Amino acid sequence: MDSLATWQVIKSADDVVVYKGFTSRGKPYGSGTAYFPNGNKYQEGVFDVKGLLYGREYYPSGRVRFEGAYRLCMAYGPNYPVYGKCYDPDGHMYYEGVLKVRFGGVGYPSVEIPEQFGPIAQAEKPEIDWFMWSDPENKTV
Repeated sequence: MDSLATWQVIKSADDVVVYKGFTSRGKPYGSGTAYFPNGNKYQEGVFDVKGLLYGREYYPSGRVRFEGAYRLCMAYGPNYPVYGKCYDPDGHMYYEGVLKVRFGGVGYPSVEIPEQFGPIAQAEKPEIDWFMWSDPENKTV
């Protein structure tokens, strides 16, 4: 990974802002904020390979969904939450602590505890080109 981070605004093909923050080689890497297509925050915090490492994730409505730490996913799929606070769509905290995650047949992570967390990747999430293990420039991660 380049040691030089650059502040950048990344937009979708239809010119909607999907990320503002530090990047490496044009991909989120460091402190930043990702946005839903409706303009509300999707995630904010510290980004690394395959997504957020520490920070907050929001519902499309703008309310906090999760705040805490994520683990770098060494398998197929995005980084996944491992410890923090979970909130329902109305903004009420329903869980605090360690999240139990399981992997499916191809290794895509899903949260088992708390079961009401739902899918790790929200349906309305923005399309962001994250670093992946197969990236040729990603040899030092």
